[in-house]
Amino acid sequence: MNIKLVFRIQAILNLLNGIGALILTRVFLEAGNFQVTEDLTTLGQFLAVTLIILGIIAWRIPDLAGDSINSFGKLFAMTNGLWVLIIGYHIINGQASGPTPYVNIVLIAIMAVLFFTQSSKND
Repeated sequence: MNIKLVFRIQAILNLLNGIGALILTRVFLEAGNFQVTEDLTTLGQFLAVTLIILGIIAWRIPDLAGDSINSFGKLFAMTNGLWVLIIGYHIINGQASGPTPYVNIVLIAIMAVLFFTQSSKND
């Protein structure tokens, strides 16, 4: 495995989550045990498009970063770490439950570790 592959995996996860959340917003939110309102649906769709944007960025970074790819990898390790912290906080406080936050926290934690380890190999 190399850092370019880790970026591609991150991109695919973001794109799948984003497209799924955009098309099936209610299903995604209900899977997290949220009470879905029109306002929450609007916010969910906005966040879905944001995940799609992040997926596109993650896909393109290996082609654009050049010698800075390891720095980008460490940056993505930190951002994934922040997602782990906020999802964990929401799980602990009971603000999110069900399969969605648990699956996401595991996948995101794995991605954080992969980004960190793969970007540190060639330093």
